[in-house]
Amino acid sequence: MTDVMGRRAIGIVSALCVAWGLWTSAASARDHSEQIRIGVLAFRGAEHVMRSWSATAQYLSAVIPDRRFEIVPLPLAELREATAAGRIDYVLTNSGQYVELEEKFGISRIATLKKSFSDGVRNVFGAVILVRADRDDLRELTDLKGKVFGAVSRHAFGGFQMAWRELKAKGLDPFDTFSEIKFFGFPQDSIVLAVRDGGVDAGTVRTDVLEAMARQGAVNINDFRVLNQLEVPGVNVVLSTRLYPEWPFSKMPHVSTELSEKIAIALLTLSAESPAMQAARASGWTVPLDYKPVHDLFRELEIGPYAPGEVRIVDVITAHWEWVVFASVLFVLMILHGVRTEYLVQRRTRQLSMVNRELEREVVERRSAEERASQHEAELAHVSRINVIGEMTSGLAHELRQPLAAIRNYAEGGMQRLRRRGNDAADIDGALSHILEQAGRAGEIVSRVRGYMRKRDPRRELVDLNHAVVEAERFFRHDAKSNNVSIAFELADDLPQVSADLIELEQLIINVCRNAIEAMQDGKAPRTLKIETSFDDGAVRVVVADTGPGLSTRQLDEVWQPFFTTKERGLGLGLAICRSIVEAHGGKISAENRVEGGLLIVFRIPVAEGTVIHEP
Repeated sequence: MTDVMGRRAIGIVSALCVAWGLWTSAASARDHSEQIRIGVLAFRGAEHVMRSWSATAQYLSAVIPDRRFEIVPLPLAELREATAAGRIDYVLTNSGQYVELEEKFGISRIATLKKSFSDGVRNVFGAVILVRADRDDLRELTDLKGKVFGAVSRHAFGGFQMAWRELKAKGLDPFDTFSEIKFFGFPQDSIVLAVRDGGVDAGTVRTDVLEAMARQGAVNINDFRVLNQLEVPGVNVVLSTRLYPEWPFSKMPHVSTELSEKIAIALLTLSAESPAMQAARASGWTVPLDYKPVHDLFRELEIGPYAPGEVRIVDVITAHWEWVVFASVLFVLMILHGVRTEYLVQRRTRQLSMVNRELEREVVERRSAEERASQHEAELAHVSRINVIGEMTSGLAHELRQPLAAIRNYAEGGMQRLRRRGNDAADIDGALSHILEQAGRAGEIVSRVRGYMRKRDPRRELVDLNHAVVEAERFFRHDAKSNNVSIAFELADDLPQVSADLIELEQLIINVCRNAIEAMQDGKAPRTLKIETSFDDGAVRVVVADTGPGLSTRQLDEVWQPFFTTKERGLGLGLAICRSIVEAHGGKISAENRVEGGLLIVFRIPVAEGTVIHEP
């Protein structure tokens, strides 16, 4: 009897070993498969997903030839299941679901979508709360008490949770306020139609769904009224909630960092005019944004990663009873055949030791590459203005020292006059005026630096490029002085204005000039930085010339590419950002070596429409 039981146990263990080997082989084949599956949240249906994102898959397949990319449209719950099971390699979903999947399954974002709308380009979105325009009894959110409300699902970020947060801000709990909440699922179009047809009293969808349906002729936008309508500068779309970062493109933990780097670079280089972005009604991709606003929402609502509660052993056993039974059986078998298992482990250990010696060098190299890639991902979020904050500090202190010293001198002089003249304060009016003037000057300096460092959406206005050059020079003046670099200006008079974002133009000038100053650090005298402006053929032309070593022919061809750098610890993003700023303003930028030595950076910004040009 004991021998029979032993033979059966051995057979079971052998079958388990064979199953484990087959599972491992299948997983290895999947990791090396050329097919890459991108799971996309189908918030307006599978057909809308395929129409919007198939071109992106084709583009990635073309620029990364050793992989074949496939779009997989999935509803909210199925996308969660596919992520948990590892059936997809990349995830494109809304910000709320991304934060949940990041917490539960370890996905990580590599790029954030920029959407193109009639009012411009945005990388944020929100939600609207709709009622019929003829419902005069529904004017405020508080009027929704006792009404029927339509949404996608309890777990839908733009389809419910954004509106939930605004309701809570008004002291309303949707699960107590409404007589009923109808969850329609995807597509969100059905919620808009239910509001129009009276199936619900009110409903919520993400921004732009209503406008998109109106453009397609599915609804008349005048049939609806938006509750809690908010006005956000630069965003001309109906809105009832706060704004949150747009959809991130994220990788699953099992995908290699090397492939994700290729995909990130390919996405970041897509232009708004590309077929992929035209199909997606987007204007491109940007570096991963800060998703703290999403965490704030979850924390405030106590949902997602911040849901209260404790994990009970009974719940775990109930949810995973198959694994509990399997583990119990396996544990018993291991006890019965401990000696044989120990022998197999030792033999397998010897085999693995030989293999490990051969793979040791590969593991070290791969780990080093993964660390470099991880560092690049962490630095991508800080490539814009933060890399010059340290340099600004010394310049800011230098500029503030002068007005503060003048304020002190004038104040001491005024006090001395008061002591000499008793209560006669008539003759200290001038000193007080000077104090006010210098205090205002110090305040302007602080405001200028705060404006430069503040995170905000681009804002177009009429800009005098001469003024932008002079303002930008204040930020690198101290850096130039400490490196014995003299700055020369040749600014043309009566330059026509350009339509631009002043902060972005100042960032462009600062990046170019700081690169020039750094290039001259190890060079011989004279060290001169020359900035010249002029009007040329409908555009304002800015030339920055240095006396540094210049660039080789190969470097001139690659200098504008992302991640190319000649510095030991540089990111290689400064000039790439400069090119993006110039091209975003409809201009062009180029670099060439000077005959007398040094580098010449030239960029042109078109003159604003309707600007009167004064001919010399």
